[in-house]
Amino acid sequence: MYTIILQNETKLEKLTLNGNNFISPKLIDDSVFDDNLGTVTIINHEEGKTETHNDMVLVQNVSYDGKTSWFILAAVVIPSDETADPPESYLMERIITLENEVKELRVALEEKGK
Repeated sequence: MYTIILQNETKLEKLTLNGNNFISPKLIDDSVFDDNLGTVTIINHEEGKTETHNDMVLVQNVSYDGKTSWFILAAVVIPSDETADPPESYLMERIITLENEVKELRVALEEKGK
């Protein structure tokens, strides 16, 4: 089980993890994440580990059954290399990569549900 504590201290509890999807036993509206990912604490209760991330992004938040939320949070990593692309370009590339991963996951879930 996982608990995620958002910047405004909102706690998302009793989460499970499937791949890179956190699964909530209840629906979570996208607005919960709006301007609330500056500091995110993820607690893995089974392993007794706590991680704190800064400047995360919500990649997706979907419900396949109308009762639960499957959501992906990603840490924004800006390269420190001086020769790297400007941060905006890097972020756009990262978003495209994550969107492609989400598409692949959706296809896999649809095939699994058949």
